Amino acid sequence: MKYKVLITAPPILPKVNNYIDIFNSKDVEVIIPKYEVLESLNEEQLNELLIDIDGILCGDDCLSSSVIKSANKLKVISKWGTGIDSIDTKAAEEKGIEVKRVADIFGPPVSETVIGYILLFNRNLIKKDNVVRENKWAKVKSFLMREKTLGIVGLGHIGKELAKKALSFGMKVQFCDIKDIEIPHEISSINKVSFEELLGTSDFISIHCDLNKTSQKLFGEKEFLKMKDDSIIINTARGQIIDEVSLIDALKKDLIGAAAIDVFEEEPLPITSELRGFKNVIFSPHNSNGSPMIFNRVDELSIQNVFKVLGI
Repeated sequence: MKYKVLITAPPILPKVNNYIDIFNSKDVEVIIPKYEVLESLNEEQLNELLIDIDGILCGDDCLSSSVIKSANKLKVISKWGTGIDSIDTKAAEEKGIEVKRVADIFGPPVSETVIGYILLFNRNLIKKDNVVRENKWAKVKSFLMREKTLGIVGLGHIGKELAKKALSFGMKVQFCDIKDIEIPHEISSINKVSFEELLGTSDFISIHCDLNKTSQKLFGEKEFLKMKDDSIIINTARGQIIDEVSLIDALKKDLIGAAAIDVFEEEPLPITSELRGFKNVIFSPHNSNGSPMIFNRVDELSIQNVFKVLGI
């Protein structure tokens, strides 16, 4: 085989055999990690695995500067998905390694997940279920979507998809973004507000910004204090955007109403995390983008990105 490609992205690993013929036709040997990949691989594991590897099709693996510098033959880093915050792109550029990703593809599944969370909380479905199971038979307060305001942090591809769906339910939608965003006609009724105004006036806050220097721990003690005491925060972006210690404190002090968390500062979520003790927190295992149709398309595009860079 002319090239070796390491595949570490968890969504594609269970079905790698579906693509073996494609790789073989391009004279590419597929390398599978000897480690179980629950979410990502660390520096030590990658340093060992990337020896004599021409390309990596990765998930959220820690492709740090030291890992990239030690990869003796690496030519391409193809991210399975969109976010590349776990990749030191500067170090890759300096070494002539191309970094590719699959952009603007997860809007439909992630936005549907967020709408699901909003409906779950708004209609109080879990509490209603518990009332019946516990034989209390009490009426549970719930709300119409049009009675609530959604605040979107970061109006990119996913944020726009979410705004479109929320407006169709009659919600008032507002957003904040550090960039000047062109608003599509179909969501022209949404309002751009400051971050502070969004915190103080939103019933639901859904995070959809990239993880970078401006968004690292964007939500901390001060931000939770500014939120409404019955507001609900939803994070399907990156775990590091929320300071989990501050989130735990806010939940303990009833500074906010609830949370729906798909991404965490440490993944998988440690068994010792205090977040596990809150009944008003809903979890998901970094899986808000789940969809067989979308996943298969990401498989194909991320593989194509490898081939393009290798020129095959």
